Amino acid sequence: LVRRLADEEILLEVSPTSNWITRSVPSLEEHPLPHLYRAGVPVSINSDDPHLFDIDLVDEYELCQRLYGFGIEDFLAINRAAARASFADETSRRWALERLGEG
Repeated sequence: LVRRLADEEILLEVSPTSNWITRSVPSLEEHPLPHLYRAGVPVSINSDDPHLFDIDLVDEYELCQRLYGFGIEDFLAINRAAARASFADETSRRWALERLGEG
C-alpha cells in the first residue's frame, strides 16, 4: 500500500497530535508519518482542530522536528507536495511552488 501511495503520488493529510489524541496511533513516537515520508509518500502536516486540541501548525512542526528529525528541507518538500496536490488554481499553485523553491 505504501509503495502504491508513493507511486501514484497520493497525498496523505496527517495530523500527528490529533491522530494520537483520537487513538488512531498508539503514541506520537510510533506515528507512521516519518516512515511514510521517507518511503516517498506525499504527505502534508496539519493541525486538525486547533481549538479542540489546543494545538496549531507550529506545534505540529515542532513535534515533527523533535520526534522525527524533520528539518527545513523536509518541511519545504512536504509543503511543495501539499501545494502540488492542492485544489488551488494553476496560477496560485505555481506562485506557492515558486516561493517554496520549485520552478
